[in-house]
Amino acid sequence: MRKLTVPTLAALVVLVAASALAAEPDMYKSESGWFDMNHCAFCKNLTADPGLLPHSTWETHEIENGMVEIITVAPEYKESFAKAGRAMQELGMKIQKGEVNPMTLEMCGRCKEFGMLQMTGIKTEAVMGDAATVFIYTSDNPDVVKKMHDIVARDHKEMALMMGAGQEQTEHPQHHEHPGHDH
Repeated sequence: MRKLTVPTLAALVVLVAASALAAEPDMYKSESGWFDMNHCAFCKNLTADPGLLPHSTWETHEIENGMVEIITVAPEYKESFAKAGRAMQELGMKIQKGEVNPMTLEMCGRCKEFGMLQMTGIKTEAVMGDAATVFIYTSDNPDVVKKMHDIVARDHKEMALMMGAGQEQTEHPQHHEHPGHDH
């Protein structure tokens, strides 16, 4: 198991929107701004290689004491994924060291919320497998767990809206509905 720094994790998880929007660059931003691949200081690294997002999937789920995220990337895009992660990690480290003021950065709503969540001291684990990367975020604080569950619910709602579903559908797309599922 390889652990990534907290700022890197926040940005990597935004692949949820990226895989849904990769085919239409004008739709890289959700209407609410929860996701914004082209303008978010972290997420824009995921669009540097135009093939990465269409060949990636992302799921987020509640667990009893937090949340879990599962990311898959087609083998031929693993290096692009790693490169994006390194760029996001570098930015995150600059923020942690005080070299960059996060208030001066343009960030999507997802990265802002997740960044604030990370400041609560959540426990973060990353499992870098051959088939998928799994991030596990947990806390013993019920208020923090609720915030994680709220982020999962918002992710599901925003993804459903971006995939063209009506507002009444708030469930995360099933595997066969994910763009890039045929790789």
